[in-house]
Amino acid sequence: MLGFLAAVLAGCGPALVGGAVSGVRAAGESHASNAKSLLYITDVGTDEVYVYSYPGGALLQTLVGFNSPVRDCSDASGNVYITNTESEEILKFAHDGEKPIATFSDPGYLPWDCSVDPTSGALAATGYGTSASNTGSVAIFALDTDTPKVYHAPDVQAYLFCTYDREGNLFVDGLDHTYKFVLIELRKGAAKFDRIAIDQQFGAWGGLQWDGQYLAIGDGSSAIYDFAIQGKKATQRRVVQLKDAIDVAQFWIDGTTLVAPDGPNGAKHDAGLWAYPKGGRPRKLIGKGSFQNPSGATVSTVQ
Repeated sequence: MLGFLAAVLAGCGPALVGGAVSGVRAAGESHASNAKSLLYITDVGTDEVYVYSYPGGALLQTLVGFNSPVRDCSDASGNVYITNTESEEILKFAHDGEKPIATFSDPGYLPWDCSVDPTSGALAATGYGTSASNTGSVAIFALDTDTPKVYHAPDVQAYLFCTYDREGNLFVDGLDHTYKFVLIELRKGAAKFDRIAIDQQFGAWGGLQWDGQYLAIGDGSSAIYDFAIQGKKATQRRVVQLKDAIDVAQFWIDGTTLVAPDGPNGAKHDAGLWAYPKGGRPRKLIGKGSFQNPSGATVSTVQ
């Protein structure tokens, strides 16, 4: 599994971070943006995170010093969480912050994706295992704690993407021990994951987002499938085609806008903003080939 991960990359109060991340290198406009909404794009090829005005797309600052920043996510307060994957940790930044304000360590696992429970503030992170079995896990950090509760589900080998819905139910997609796609759910207050029956197989790594009504699952290239969740069954309701996209894995839904990096693996090495759920061609392209390996996107908003 570690070789596979390398190929994909070519998951008391929180402890304050020391000097692992070196801070910010200003780029474009002044760092002091005072913007209510910012777009964060992680680039695992450069080990940097780029912060843009949103939806304008002007580069404001570059956060540097990461060790494989694979994905990112944000919470209702505008805090941004970045999976510093090869360091086995998730770093928390304040909105428009220059340095991390907290770290969440997940020893023995390589954090892959993250999501924050809107009902409790808990942070969930999927991760690949570094042990001989290579079996991954889902780590959940309750609010203001730095020791996670670690979850495993029967017959799940790899835990890939995750998202909470508005009620605090956590959805995770991944692969079973034969590397077939699986979808699981940890209902609010439950002690274990349940398998969700889904009548579709995804051949690539599909991101997850809750759009307020449906569970959106990406096909790893250029389409997003929206599913209604009823009990332990997922039923497809619509397909969102992202024209001009080649390799969209992780994505972020911000109301009627879908933001996604298009890369790596021979893609365009940019990030697009598409109308959601209309799809079609992107409203705007950001980066336009300047990224090396863009892999994660989140919108941070403060009131």
